[in-house]
Amino acid sequence: MKQFLIITVVCLLSVSIYAQNKTAIGLLLDSTSKTPIELASVTNLMTKKTVMTSTRGTFKIEYKDGHLLSFAAIGYYFDTLRITEKYISGSDTVIFYLKTLSGNLGDVTVTANSRWSQYQLDSMDRRRKFLASVGNSKLPAVSNSNSGAGMGVNIDYFYKKEKRKRNAFDFFDENEREEYINYRFSKKIVEQFTGFKDEALQDFMQRHRPTYEWLRKHPSEVDVKYYINDRLKADKRRSGN
Repeated sequence: MKQFLIITVVCLLSVSIYAQNKTAIGLLLDSTSKTPIELASVTNLMTKKTVMTSTRGTFKIEYKDGHLLSFAAIGYYFDTLRITEKYISGSDTVIFYLKTLSGNLGDVTVTANSRWSQYQLDSMDRRRKFLASVGNSKLPAVSNSNSGAGMGVNIDYFYKKEKRKRNAFDFFDENEREEYINYRFSKKIVEQFTGFKDEALQDFMQRHRPTYEWLRKHPSEVDVKYYINDRLKADKRRSGN
């Protein structure tokens, strides 16, 4: 009898947990042109699970009611969305939009010999917008060791007075790390060294997405090329080819 009760409780808990897990099916688009944004990263900030959009801008990601999703793509401001059953009800595919970077860096002068990478310039643009949103007009200097920060988000919606700015910066740092991974582990370099296209490319990039920490410890493009080559060899060993 006791064993029966234990099994029953376990089954009920399993059903309860399973019922709470849902899958959002989304489409990520450029807010101006309404064209799909391919191979962008979509992260559930609560579970730390990241998926990549397809070449058609579509994605699937697991969530529970009230989880926070973040979106990051090269050339765009990143943004967040608190996703609920009410938000996605009545639609098979939920459409999300990202705004393109303005390219307006104010008093920053960019020359052909600029020491800044495109990632750092984009990061400065995002940081300027973010700091303006939290009431700080100062733009911190960007150096080779600074990941930058900047994300469109309604801070008041998520946090109260004392916590909102501190937690907002944490969110921005997390999203900027995702943007850094997108920049270093890009479609261009992965496609070039794997020859993969479309779904095969998305699958490889999602399964073998490197961590931010690894990329910071391996700053050269050659490091990333060796990383891709090692992942290709590992896949071939697993498939028996």
